[in-house]
Amino acid sequence: MIGPTTACRATVTLARSQFGMLNQLGEEAKLSTDDRRRALNLTAPEWQAWSEFLDRQGPLPLRPQLSDMLQRIAGLAYALALIIDERRDAEISAGGTPHDRTMG
Repeated sequence: MIGPTTACRATVTLARSQFGMLNQLGEEAKLSTDDRRRALNLTAPEWQAWSEFLDRQGPLPLRPQLSDMLQRIAGLAYALALIIDERRDAEISAGGTPHDRTMG
């Protein structure tokens, strides 16, 4: 049986990893931080709270609720992945070399 502390840690780890993954995709897609915030439909204070959480400087934000935030992240991550793939395909079709993920 999983205790509340273990489940809580797993939830925090999941939330951080998903938000971090979204930021990596956003950087690769060249989406500004402010555009990412707007795409997630977050206010500036909500974005700040989630950013502090990601950087381990704050607790798991209460707003938006985690289930809602994970759905928002999943939707935006999917859209960004499609954009990134289309760009890579276009580069390959044009005879170029797709950019390495870490180089953007």
